[in-house]
Amino acid sequence: MYFEQVFTYAWRDHTAERDKGVSVLSVAHEPAEAGRPRRWLLLAGLPDFSELLPFDDAGHAREFAHAVLGLPLTPTPYERELQLEETCTRTMVSGPVEESRFATLSVGRDPHDGLRAYFAYQSFYAFPGTPHMTSLGLEVICDDVDVERAHAEAKALLAALDEPA
Repeated sequence: MYFEQVFTYAWRDHTAERDKGVSVLSVAHEPAEAGRPRRWLLLAGLPDFSELLPFDDAGHAREFAHAVLGLPLTPTPYERELQLEETCTRTMVSGPVEESRFATLSVGRDPHDGLRAYFAYQSFYAFPGTPHMTSLGLEVICDDVDVERAHAEAKALLAALDEPA
C-alpha cells in the first residue's frame, strides 16, 4: 500500500519501565484511482504497534484539521471528538466473517491536569456472532501536545486537502 503522510505528530513515548521509542498520530492519503477519490487514513502508532483507520471522506479529515486548529494556545477548556469506523471481511476457518473496528480520536485540553493539551486515540474491535463481543484495541495518548507544532501540521493537512487529486 502506498500512501503520503500530510499530518504527522510524533513524540517520545515514556513508560514506567523505560523510554520505548516514538509514538505518532498521522494523517495520510492514498492516491485517487480510476474515478475513486483519495482515501484519507489515520495512522495511530506506538513504538511496537500501529493501526490505520480510514476517515469517512476528505470532509471528515478536514474536521480533524479544524479540531486541531481550534486547540487554544493558552490553557482554556477545549475538547473535540471524532469517530472513525471500518468494517472488513476476514476469512476464518469457518468461512468469511465481518469484523468492525471503530475508534474515538480526541483533541483537547485536560481539565483534570492543568488544561494540558492532548491527543487521545482509543480503538475497539467488534466481533460477529453470538454473544456479541467487543475488545479494546490500541490506545495512543500524547498528554503534552506542542500546540504551535500541531497547528502547523493541521495547516499542512488543510493545504493537502485542498490540492486537486
